Amino acid sequence: MRPELKKLKVLLWEEWDPIGVNDGTDWPSDEYDSYAEQLYWMLKNNAARDEILQYLVRVRTEYIGMGERGDPATDADATVADKVVQIREDAE
Repeated sequence: MRPELKKLKVLLWEEWDPIGVNDGTDWPSDEYDSYAEQLYWMLKNNAARDEILQYLVRVRTEYIGMGERGDPATDADATVADKVVQIREDAE
């Protein structure tokens, strides 16, 4: 697996987790993997931090249903967006 993708998967699971499934139960740790894949491609295409943040908000509110369309970014969304950008910078 590509190292950046692995880091993205861990980041979403351990630090973003908008539905709260990483609580020590037997929930599969691949819950957010498809979103990590999209973030990976966004990084490879040099997406800006704001694009990454907008994507995380859209996933959380529209796809996962945690909030409503148009809701502002949460602290977790912003923190993870910053860390996604850092993953790209570390890989360069």
